[in-house]
Order: sequence, then structure tokens, then C-alpha cells
Amino acid sequence: MKIDLHTHTLERSPCSRVAEGDLIRAAIARGLDALVITDHNRLVPREHVAALNARFAPFRVFSGIEISLRSEHVLVIGVHDTLLETRTWSYAALHAFVRERGGFLALAHPFRYHPISVRLRRFPPDAVELYSHNTPRGMEQRIRRIAARIDMAVLSNSDAHDADWLGDYYNVLPDVPADEVELVAMLRSGDFTTAPV
Repeated sequence: MKIDLHTHTLERSPCSRVAEGDLIRAAIARGLDALVITDHNRLVPREHVAALNARFAPFRVFSGIEISLRSEHVLVIGVHDTLLETRTWSYAALHAFVRERGGFLALAHPFRYHPISVRLRRFPPDAVELYSHNTPRGMEQRIRRIAARIDMAVLSNSDAHDADWLGDYYNVLPDVPADEVELVAMLRSGDFTTAPV
């Protein structure tokens, strides 16, 4: 199953230029099987995700969130708590909050603006984005070395703010997760590949 774990919609991310329905239709047209909507500091309500899944089946839609910290952005999948939207988070506090709730954390587009500034060894995320439209391509080998040193998975996501961004970067799961709990379990197992390789 081809899944993009990092996308944005204009309904909840002011920087996005694509409505969620158009985003999903574009993902289908580009051969994806699923996506996670990770709007900036906003969750997609569970009932709305259920409606999108009913409308676009068999395509799968999951909800996540991209948390903006002072110096980094972190993707969170598998935690539906509105405290994620309302707090000003430090990385350590966010890491503990998500870990306590069984969620998945990934460092988004590292080196986009500056070197990684969070304490990855002390608070390791589950994964780091190796590829995205906002991850500098010149940092690929450095990101791979960091991921290997800390034993993090690497991800390939579009970070789509526009429909044209979809389909270049995605992850391939061995099966279709029934829900976000299964999605998190699959991601944590590391049993997936990234495209491009």
C-alpha cells in the first residue's frame, strides 16, 4: 500500500493551497492508496475522517498533526487529543505526551532551515523524513547517518501544500491498516520501504 504520511489541507493549514477533497482526488490519480492529513497544529476530527473514508473508499484517509516547535516540526500520528492543538510544546514534553499515549513521532523536513536542534539521543523519535519537497536533498547522507546512529526509520513524504506535490514521495506498507492503531504498529515495526529508494 502506497501512503503519504505528511499532507496539508487549506481547511486547517493556512499555508496549504488545496482543499482536502481535491488533495484526496489528486492522491488517487497519482497512484497512492492512502494519506495522513497532518495539518499544522490542527487535528482532523475523527467523525470527519470517517466521512472522508466512506466517501473515497477504498482509498484510506488517516488523521495526524504537524506540531510546530520553536525550532523544529514534528509529525504525530495515532494521538487524538486536543491538547496537541492548544499547548506551546517543548520537544521533550511533546515526546513524553505522545509516548504515554502510544503515538508515533517523526521529525519533519530536517535541515530545512537550520541544523537539527532537538536532543534526538535523549528523546529519539520513531522516524525522520529523509525525503520530502521541503527536505534539502543535499542532506540525504547526513540524515541517513543520523537515523542509523539513533536507530530511527526514514520516511518519504510529500509535505504536500498543493495537489501537484503528491506522488513523488511515499512509503510502501505491506498491508492495509484497519485504523491508526494498526498504522502506528506497522510504522513502528519498520516493515515498510520508501520511494524513491
